[in-house]
Amino acid sequence: MTSARDPWQCAYGENAWQAPARLTHDETDDALAIGRFCLLEGSTPSYNNLVELDRQLQTITHVAAAFEIADQRVPAIAVGTKHGNACGAAVADSSVRATQLMLTGDTRAIFGGCVMLGFAVDEQVADTLVNHASDGRRLLDTVAAASFTDGAIELLARKQGKCRILANDALAGLVKGSLDTAQRHRQVRGGVLEQPNYTFVLDLADPAVKRYGSLTPAQEHDLLLAWAVGSTSNSNTITLVRDGQLLGNGVGQQDRVGGCALAVARARDAGHETAGAVAYSDSFFPFPDAPQVLIDAGVSAVFCTSGSVRDDLVLSRMVDGGLAVAQLPDRDARGFFGH
Repeated sequence: MTSARDPWQCAYGENAWQAPARLTHDETDDALAIGRFCLLEGSTPSYNNLVELDRQLQTITHVAAAFEIADQRVPAIAVGTKHGNACGAAVADSSVRATQLMLTGDTRAIFGGCVMLGFAVDEQVADTLVNHASDGRRLLDTVAAASFTDGAIELLARKQGKCRILANDALAGLVKGSLDTAQRHRQVRGGVLEQPNYTFVLDLADPAVKRYGSLTPAQEHDLLLAWAVGSTSNSNTITLVRDGQLLGNGVGQQDRVGGCALAVARARDAGHETAGAVAYSDSFFPFPDAPQVLIDAGVSAVFCTSGSVRDDLVLSRMVDGGLAVAQLPDRDARGFFGH
């Protein structure tokens, strides 16, 4: 951040009694490394802010990768998160429109949340961030983007430095090559778990994708956004998207019925109509009961993996219920994340 070599000392860790806490990092050529973000305004980011930043990078780079493969172009991308999971996400042809759609995904959850934008922030975008669809000034904890005008910084700044404004110009050129390919490590008691990073990218044009029913181009685009959000949210996750906007993210559930019900409930609680939305499931449906929740909500299409002993029964229920279905085997396309 201030330097690629200097650790950032955080006030404390996840909770106030977990101190000291800091960011340490190695020399790297990765332009999106956390240490390469520049703090333009606000107090030193907290431990939680930096974890949030890392999770946002996973989501926004997967969105970019999927759309580059599908369209050979990356749209304006806006992601808003709370506790690492997207509560708002959108793609659009303009930065302002993407920001508006992201903010109205869940107007309550985004309060005090963190935002990452794959474009430069001018005064119009900044004003949208703090005022769009809000009865008063919207409070945000961090805003990360490619760059900020002086006027945008002035609009976003909060008293006592409570809005951290972070810039990294690499956010303006996100492509499939922006995915993090470094090994992932997780400390556990007595050791460290290690695994390859999550670099799978959904390509609906892949001949291996099995389709049941027809998908419109708009549904395919929505499924890409749903997949990118859901696969980088805490599993189990069911994600609903319509018209380039995240409607409801049912994250961290211990059963898929609950995940579907939560996604639908969050969408409706935010004032969205679920009819015509598409859904993503980060693994297969073991029983027909979870897809039935989506069918009852008017969902029009779903991407899920296959691999259940009841695949035929589940698929029959989805197709009979009017869902267009796209599938890949669970061993290839399961999207578990954040255990």
